[in-house]
Amino acid sequence: MYLADVRIHTNQPAIRVLGTLLGFGFLAVGAYAAFGADDAVPALARERSGWFGITALIGGVWAVAVSWFDADLSGVWCRSPRGTGADNEPN
Repeated sequence: MYLADVRIHTNQPAIRVLGTLLGFGFLAVGAYAAFGADDAVPALARERSGWFGITALIGGVWAVAVSWFDADLSGVWCRSPRGTGADNEPN
């Protein structure tokens, strides 16, 4: 895959914006967890929160990137499968 082939898709704007907001939430939580602890917190807790923060940052970047670079979001952000749900019986 070449970087020149990357294209920002604009169909399904509501799902894309909600996925981006979710990604920003993960980025905010990750940044606080990774960099927000001070010396009053025990070292083991700082280490664990730091690694959780890094994981949340990776998830946030993934959510924002997938929200705009994936052409078809039907399998990415959760939608009800056909034939299931409150109004429908399973097939």
